[in-house]
Amino acid sequence: MVVKRNKEEELALLTQNPKHIGRLLNMWKRYFDDWANDNLFSNGYQYFKMAYMPFIMNISPEGSTNNEIASKAKVSKQAMSKVVKELLENGIIKVEKDMADARMSHIMLTAKGRHLVADTRKCIGNLSNEYEALLGGKKYAVLLDCMFKILQHHEAKKGGQSLGL
Repeated sequence: MVVKRNKEEELALLTQNPKHIGRLLNMWKRYFDDWANDNLFSNGYQYFKMAYMPFIMNISPEGSTNNEIASKAKVSKQAMSKVVKELLENGIIKVEKDMADARMSHIMLTAKGRHLVADTRKCIGNLSNEYEALLGGKKYAVLLDCMFKILQHHEAKKGGQSLGL
């Protein structure tokens, strides 16, 4: 379907808006990824890829199954297998068979993995403090509340598929 627009409407759509939400989200993600990589590298995690983050941050302290992590991280089980292999090679996780059901395995963080998660949470805390100082406490709290509400909105549109909120 072709929508007819006049020249002013077309020009307005083609003009870049520095506060366009798509642009802002894209740039924020890029800056966040660069910031995270710099911080992880400076803490000795040169091998780490940002693609690992949703995986390791969704492993519960008592261990999680592949399906549980895939569901929480919103990735396919096929994508999980590649990440599991790489994290095993780097000594971040270990896999143990379930004693009650040999078909099941639990993925657990190793000591190295727990240190990585702790270092990551400390770095994120520092970034949160930086943002709070930049915006002020009230505005930062509003920002987080708004982001959370938007994520809940998208979760509800997906039919209640949990994003781990």
